[in-house]
This record gives sequence, structure tokens and C-alpha cells, in this order.
Amino acid sequence: MTTTVESAAPEALLGALGRFTAVPRDLGRYDTDARTAAQALRAAPEQVARLAAEGLPHVEDSARGPLFDYDDLMNVGMFCGTGQTVPELGLRFLMRFAASSRDSWYAPREWEIGVHPARTAGGEDAGAPAPAGRLPEVSVRVPDLSAPGVELLSEHPFEDPLRVGGYTATVRLTGADRSVRDPRIHAAWNEVVEGLASRRVTYQTVPEALRADHHRAWEMGIADCVVASRLLADRLRAAGLRATARRGYLLGLFGSDHAWCDVVEDGVHKSLDPVFAFVATVGDERGVAESPEFAAACFGSRFNRLLPCRTDSAEPLVYFDGEPAPYWAMVGVSARPRRNA
Repeated sequence: MTTTVESAAPEALLGALGRFTAVPRDLGRYDTDARTAAQALRAAPEQVARLAAEGLPHVEDSARGPLFDYDDLMNVGMFCGTGQTVPELGLRFLMRFAASSRDSWYAPREWEIGVHPARTAGGEDAGAPAPAGRLPEVSVRVPDLSAPGVELLSEHPFEDPLRVGGYTATVRLTGADRSVRDPRIHAAWNEVVEGLASRRVTYQTVPEALRADHHRAWEMGIADCVVASRLLADRLRAAGLRATARRGYLLGLFGSDHAWCDVVEDGVHKSLDPVFAFVATVGDERGVAESPEFAAACFGSRFNRLLPCRTDSAEPLVYFDGEPAPYWAMVGVSARPRRNA
């Protein structure tokens, strides 16, 4: 059974080139073959070949053909406008959550989660080969059970921040409807959100190696949730506030991690999510629905679909042999509402 579809607009993928900033060559991980690229973009193989011919960065492998950086492919999908690619569908799913009733964002909700990252770009039997012909050792960050609104319902030890292999767990997440009054928080928030809304900074997928230097990414004019949240946390700390960038899983959205910012106001932890706010504001530009109420809630409220993991500053959630795993490892993360809950 094929996962590709006929393209109604054969130039759509090519039209994405130039709308985003490609991964710098010194940071690129060219390990995704054309077949996996076609699956992610829901495109015909010849369209992927044209992307390479028209300048999408890649390397030529004598046995496997052109190999691409997965982050570049996600950005092609994000900006092509077909409405069928993995990143476009992911954004639409997000906005289904945002368009639901306000009470549904906060009420206690129980989730069954599985964190078993994929170890090759096309699954265990396909995609990028592991070093020395072996599959890498996987370690993952575990849920932060000390975070507000997080309760573990299953019996599962999470003593260490990192766990070798994966895990399954059942959690109850409870949101909180909150607002922010401190003008210092307003000023830092407006700076970051305005950078995205004005298009001075392009919201796109950013490779982990560049996320680690978030100031460089922002100065390059690109940001994702990790870059924006780390920058916001920096601005808040510089203003004398207690703040940190958080990272965890957006439950119900397959293969997705997410980052946001946590700030303490009057002894209360409040969540700030500049990227969620931006996405909820852009309307149908990328095939999603506008939700001003949700965008406003991103400034202080905690949502019952975000499971924070144990990090100090939005560090990666998955590692291969001790190094941050590629983005495609997230396809091994799943979540669903708890049965009979």
C-alpha cells in the first residue's frame, strides 16, 4: 500500500523553496532518502528528485541516491500549501484542539502515552543506517511529575531525568486558566510574538544543533517553539523574573514535542507559549483556523494536552548514543485519551 498521492499542483513543493531558510550546511544531517522524503511530503518520487535538482540541499549517495536533511523536508512541507504533508496536517490537528471549547483546554484529562522513538528515518527496517551498522542506544527524558497539574496514574519509576529505551505511562493532566499582569512579562512577550507576527522572524522547523544556539537562530530570522521559548526565558530573566524554557509532548498529536516558557508571578507558575499564540493568530494562511481566544490563553494559561518532561532549559527529549536524536525519531511517540476514563 503506497503512502504517496497524486499532486494536484505539481509546482507546489518547488514553490516552497525560498520561503524558508535551509539548514546551514555545517549543521545539516543528510540521512533521509528520497522514499522517506516522498512519504513525509505525500509526493511522487519525481517531485522529490526535482526538489534536489532545483537546489534543496542534499548529498548524493552512490547506493541510496539523494539524501536530505529531515528538517529541510519538514519546511518544504510546511510552506508548500498542498494541505497534505505531515507538518501541514500536524498544524491542522493543533488548531482542532485550539478551536474546541475553552473549558476543554483545562479540565482534568487522562492520557495513555508511549515513548518508543524510531531509530531509523523510515522505521526500524528502512531509512538511515545506524553507525557501524547497528541501531543506536536510545535514551529519553521522562515526565516531570513535580510540575503543576501533572499526576502519574500508572506504576512506573521515573527516578532519573533520562531513561534508557522508552516507556509507557498513564497520566492525568489538569490545566489552569490564568492571566498575567506584570508589565515586564508583557514587554518580553510582545517582543517575541511581534517578531513572529511581523514576519521579521520566520516560524519554521529548526535543527537541534541550531536550537542549541537560539540567539544565532533568531538573528538569522528563524525560530521554532524551542528557539522562541528560550529567547523569551532569557528576556524574562534579564528583567529580574524567575523563568525557564520547558519542553515536553503535545499529547494527541503524533510524533510531536513542544516547548514553551514558564514564569513565576506572585509565586504562581504561569505558562507562556509564543508559538502557539502565533499559530492561532495566522488564520488560514497554512490551512489552519484562526482562534483569537486560544491565542490569548497562551499568555499565562496551562493546557491539559502538554506533558512537561524533566529538563532545565528545553533540552532535547530523545538521544541516540548520547547525542540529540534527529527530528524523525518523534514518530515513535504516541498518545491517546485513557480508555474508560
